[in-house]
Amino acid sequence: MENYVFDNESHKKSEKGDEDFESPEEGFMEGYAEDEEVDECAECGSAIDGENKIVKEIEGETYKFCSENCAKEFEDGLS
Repeated sequence: MENYVFDNESHKKSEKGDEDFESPEEGFMEGYAEDEEVDECAECGSAIDGENKIVKEIEGETYKFCSENCAKEFEDGLS
């Protein structure tokens, strides 16, 4: 892999090519199959790891979060 520097940070090029992603989540999500359903955190929008998924019912709606911290921030934002 080749290294390159962008904004004083060292990065490695993907073995698949010179793909650039708008966000880390976009790069992470790229690894999932097109037809595979992936849950997204209701607070931050990141993909949720099945092992760490937090599911809460808030005001009659079911929400999924990537962490307890995101669940708390979401609930605090509703107040």
